[in-house]
Amino acid sequence: MGKLIGGGVMLFVGLIIIMMSATIIEQTERGVLTRFGVIQDVLEPGFHLVNPFTQNVYKIDVSVQALAVDELVYSKDSQIVAVQATVNYQIDASRVRELFEEVRREAEIRYVIPRSKDALKEVISAYTAQGIIENRGQLTIEIKNRVAERLSVDGILVQDVSVTNFDFDDLYESAVQAKQVEEQRALGQVNVTKQEEEKKKQEILRAEALAEKTRLEVEALSTSQGGQIIEKIRAEAELEAARRWNGQLPTNLYGSAPLPILNVGN
Repeated sequence: MGKLIGGGVMLFVGLIIIMMSATIIEQTERGVLTRFGVIQDVLEPGFHLVNPFTQNVYKIDVSVQALAVDELVYSKDSQIVAVQATVNYQIDASRVRELFEEVRREAEIRYVIPRSKDALKEVISAYTAQGIIENRGQLTIEIKNRVAERLSVDGILVQDVSVTNFDFDDLYESAVQAKQVEEQRALGQVNVTKQEEEKKKQEILRAEALAEKTRLEVEALSTSQGGQIIEKIRAEAELEAARRWNGQLPTNLYGSAPLPILNVGN
């Protein structure tokens, strides 16, 4: 009976040791295996057995992480800009050992945050406040490239950087809004001026057409068939007036004012 109990105890202890020795590395992880604090190996995804008394496994997440970065930056013309950005990054799986030797599991604090903020300052400080507003898309591309360049040296891959907000000083934003309103007013005035100019052009054209018509009538009178030509011109004018007449008779007739109806032959 005692042997049976002893065997059961040994089996139970053995199971505990096996459980303590087993470790599973997921597909989005790498395991850094150390022995008394010294790195021995980097474990790939899968099932592994280690010595629980002399070895430790540190799991490193190599999936894409999203980090929010907020920073106050001065523009080229000394305007304060509050920038909010999101950096999507992941640790280079092939450089896990190197990175672990340098910062253990503090890559985000030691590298990602400070490098991202430095990149924001460097890029934005090259633009004026107005330039930031007008070139937001280009700025985002430049920031992403600069962050990626800085972090690649540390074994960190940048997948994307999105700038979610540029917030300027309230006084500056008010000045920008006032300027935009003034520009819209100026544009509206330009349109009014163009309309007036077009109206004047049309009046000149009508005056020139009338002058040309009068000139032709004068020339026609000097010919043998001048009377017929004049009658033809008047007939065409009356026909055009008839086409435009709305069918209403004038309420008051005076002097020799003509009726707005053409003479029709019997």
